[in-house]
Amino acid sequence: MFINLHKLLRLPVYTESEIKLGRIFDLELDINTQAVMRYLVRPNFLSAKSFLIASAQVKEIKNDRVVVYDSVLKMETIGQMASEE
Repeated sequence: MFINLHKLLRLPVYTESEIKLGRIFDLELDINTQAVMRYLVRPNFLSAKSFLIASAQVKEIKNDRVVVYDSVLKMETIGQMASEE
């Protein structure tokens, strides 16, 4: 299956347990391998908060959504706890 960048940048991102993280806002490519390394996900268009999700954390990309492993959410929660200390 192929997907164009225009459509990919509009897809919502959910965890395996159906928690919506936001939408893909941008991505980072490795110019040597031409592979997607990370996706930048924002909860909404105006949000300054964002998630950097590595390609290895993506379970699947469907026509209507990107599904990431639940561990992405756990890692974000741990990061928030560490920044609050």
